[in-house]
Amino acid sequence: MRLRYAVITLLIISVLSGVTVVSAETLTLDQCIEHALKTRANVIIARGRESLAGKDKLRALGNFLPNVDGSYSYSKAKQSAIVIDNITAAAQDYGPDKSLSISAGATFSFSNVFNYLGARASHGAAHLAAIDTEQELIYQVKTAYYNYLRAVQSEEVNEQAVERSKEQLKLVESRYELGSAAYSDVLSQRVQYGTDRLELLKARNNTSTSKALLSYTAGLDPNKEVEFSTVEDMREYEGTLEQATNFGISHEPGYLSSLKDYSASRYGVKTTLAEYLPSFTAFARYTDFVGTQAFPVVFEYSFNSLTYGFQISYSIFDGFGKQREIGRSKISRNNARATLSDTKNAVVQQIRTAYADIQNQKEGLLVAEETVAAAEEDMKIVQERYNLGAATILDLLKAQENLKRAQVSFINTRFSLNLSIANLDNSMGKP
Repeated sequence: MRLRYAVITLLIISVLSGVTVVSAETLTLDQCIEHALKTRANVIIARGRESLAGKDKLRALGNFLPNVDGSYSYSKAKQSAIVIDNITAAAQDYGPDKSLSISAGATFSFSNVFNYLGARASHGAAHLAAIDTEQELIYQVKTAYYNYLRAVQSEEVNEQAVERSKEQLKLVESRYELGSAAYSDVLSQRVQYGTDRLELLKARNNTSTSKALLSYTAGLDPNKEVEFSTVEDMREYEGTLEQATNFGISHEPGYLSSLKDYSASRYGVKTTLAEYLPSFTAFARYTDFVGTQAFPVVFEYSFNSLTYGFQISYSIFDGFGKQREIGRSKISRNNARATLSDTKNAVVQQIRTAYADIQNQKEGLLVAEETVAAAEEDMKIVQERYNLGAATILDLLKAQENLKRAQVSFINTRFSLNLSIANLDNSMGKP
């Protein structure tokens, strides 16, 4: 019996020793961005397109290199008896026949030159488009992260408001019991307490929703328990509008990708025009054969041969096919040029808008900070006046609500400034 208890005790100890407390992982903004860049589908798709464009460029380069083909054959045969002019030849085996052949050929045309230049430009455009996709995702993660922090701090403000209403309700009830406050004051404060609790519930739901959106944007597993760091990262931008615009025109990957697309479309026109020029092909073929001949008698023989030469080709008439391709390539070029112009104008407009938002948010932040200080001071004064009987419960409730609104407005303005700076960075092509 003692042995059984000892075994059970050892099993319990071993199980308990293997139990570890699993805490939720806490991710920072940079970690969220890193995870999103690894897992989100739009980034993976953009990188795949870049890789495919690189293969297209390599294929276009291969048009300048010779095509080399090699073959080797081995065969044996058995020939049955045959009769020719009353002469019968007996059945016999012959072989093996062995043949090795190597051929090479290269074609040069001006269209291959422009086709390669166009493929290289397209690869550059795909690379920049992938960077643009990454930066857009980074901006989305920043937006979701700052909105989550905004929701967390707003929830804290509402928790403070509930605690303040709770303490205020106790004070009003005690004053009512002492006969220095009306029962209507108690009822009014109870309504305010209930309202603040309802606002807190909404704030907590908003925090939960913001957290779920951040998890999705960062590409996290929704079934995995994850927490996010609430350390603030207040950002600054001290440059001028002109500096921001010049930087954006030089670095914004979406605009630079459109520039590469336009360059590729111009080479596309040249490629189709080059079809009117002749092409030059050089070729060579070497064959080595060892085998047997079965008729009229079986004998062995072998040979090797080398054939080489060149060919000049020119398409005289193809049913207006080249004219159609030229027209289509020119339309593509014109479309790419119009897209490039629109993209440049959009970049400048987005930079100007984001820059103006930053200036507005900076001024608004100063006002919001002063409003919070004024609301806190007003709350103290009204509280003291109410305690002395010089203010009504309505004055006190109004002061409480004004303080909460001022605090929430300050939080919203502060994170709106962060979002405006993130928007400017994204418009300028900064990650």
